[in-house]
Amino acid sequence: MYKIAISGLGEAAQKIHIPAYSKLSNVEIVGGYDPYVTKADFPFPVYDSLEALLDKARPDILTVATPTDFHFEQTKLGLKFGCHVFCEKPFTTKIEEAKEIILLAKSANRWVVINQEFRYMNIHIAAKDKIKKSDFGELLFLTAHQTFYVSDKTEEGWRGKDIQRTCKEFGIHVLDLCRYFFDEEPTSIYARFPKGSKPDGPDYLNLIQLEFSGDRVAHIILDRYSKGRHRYLDMRLDGSEGTVETSLGGNIELKGGIKGGTRKPYINLDISLGGNAYLYKGETAKKIASDPLDLFPNATSHLLKLFLEALDLGEVPPCHAEDNLKTLALMHAAYESHEKKIVVPVTHQE
Repeated sequence: MYKIAISGLGEAAQKIHIPAYSKLSNVEIVGGYDPYVTKADFPFPVYDSLEALLDKARPDILTVATPTDFHFEQTKLGLKFGCHVFCEKPFTTKIEEAKEIILLAKSANRWVVINQEFRYMNIHIAAKDKIKKSDFGELLFLTAHQTFYVSDKTEEGWRGKDIQRTCKEFGIHVLDLCRYFFDEEPTSIYARFPKGSKPDGPDYLNLIQLEFSGDRVAHIILDRYSKGRHRYLDMRLDGSEGTVETSLGGNIELKGGIKGGTRKPYINLDISLGGNAYLYKGETAKKIASDPLDLFPNATSHLLKLFLEALDLGEVPPCHAEDNLKTLALMHAAYESHEKKIVVPVTHQE
């Protein structure tokens, strides 16, 4: 049984982490800390300080689910008290902070894992599994597209106040997925964050291109200017033998019509409450995966399960800090590219 304590009991904890941990039989939440919540709202003790939580509850793992600006100090404190750390993304705000955490974790013989749960959604696992298989071939080109309808509600709290709104808060997931699917580091990044009449406003539109070896490319559009329909994340992976399309957000959809060329009628019912993935060969489509309605807790649970298994076996866990440093560096390089209006060569962080 692993004892977990949670720092930060806001939306991420309540909607992702606590439901995720309930899926695992070898996890017990032993306490939490958040000065802005009502203690009686939680089924575990809520302490008045993070130090008191770590000292009295003695967790094996500290989950850091606070705003990004608190990650560095709270992760350090968790390591000081002998905990492994499960941290929300972005890992830290600065590359230097991330490197310091990595050194501290090594000296303490502890692991810091970043919750890059998008890798562990069923549809992305299935897409990754198709790469280099006979019906997909080599990954040549990737596109990712988000259409996010911004409102007063979506911009409440600390996220909406951050000038680095989109690439830091959401784009870092997509950058990590690009590394995951291509299974290597990009050679360069070019980013444009057009801000129109609000040059000092948040980066609501992200246009990013990553170059990989073999003249392969990933292209990302994160659009929060759009007043059209909300699409949480659609991706297309073009292979030498087939194409995989994934969609997050869920739907219950009935389609019918006439196939072009063959003029054959078709009808298709798709029930994918959290997301779906299809393999295409021309007009032929095969569903290869779907995600449940609670896709974020489900994916987080999957990652935490692998983390705990690695601890049991003395192995390297997935999404550990050294690996995530490379994703963090990509995010910083995207902002550098926009500010300098140049292509930025990717420095491989070690």
